[in-house]
Amino acid sequence: MAGKTAYKNKYNLENYDRINVTVNKGEKEMIRERATSLNMSINAYINSLIKDDLNGGRKKKSDRDMEIYLF
Repeated sequence: MAGKTAYKNKYNLENYDRINVTVNKGEKEMIRERATSLNMSINAYINSLIKDDLNGGRKKKSDRDMEIYLF
């Protein structure tokens, strides 16, 4: 089993950058609830917000086409 963990750690180190985010008490649960309501993980939700902002607050056409609105 240790071999699998070592492989995963090496893969992650080579393919991903890590950013730690600190939020005020209680905000993590609010973020989790919003992500869950969108059927996303917290990580996917935060990444989508960052990508949207980096695109000037405009989602790419392919993202808009796939967007699901929940009311």
